[in-house]
Amino acid sequence: MNPIDLQRVKVHEADACLVLANKYCQDPDAEDAANIMRVISIKNYSDDIRVIIQLMQYHNKAYLLNIPSWDWKQGDDVICLAELKLGFIAQSCLAPGFSTMMANLFAMRSFKTSPDTQAWQNDYLQGTGCEMYTETLAPSFTGMTFPQASELCFTKLKLLLLAIEIKGED
Repeated sequence: MNPIDLQRVKVHEADACLVLANKYCQDPDAEDAANIMRVISIKNYSDDIRVIIQLMQYHNKAYLLNIPSWDWKQGDDVICLAELKLGFIAQSCLAPGFSTMMANLFAMRSFKTSPDTQAWQNDYLQGTGCEMYTETLAPSFTGMTFPQASELCFTKLKLLLLAIEIKGED
């Protein structure tokens, strides 16, 4: 990558840099190699920036370890599409419908209900139109268990709580 381009997009001021793969590419290994080279260029320009890279092939993760400023502890991370797909398949064996639920959570679709469609299908289609957000909970949630917080969110706020991240005092 050109240092002028990196300066123009203000990489040195960014909290993180996300390098996305072209999932429709003809050669996944070549796509990964090109993106790893982009990471090297970004890290050479600003070695303390957090980089998250999307790779097509799991085995290409090993090449990131050769980048001197690559640091898992500082938040550098990899999202591997092949690994995600296989993980979803494995989880679906343990929990049928898991992969469908995850796909629907991360890909919002518009829907149209129809009187000719069965009720369960209308419910399913309506669910695919829902959105997912990350929010900070109010202090009144402090001390609640996850089931208590989930029930409160569902009954009072009409939302489905999926997870809670507990942050440290620092």
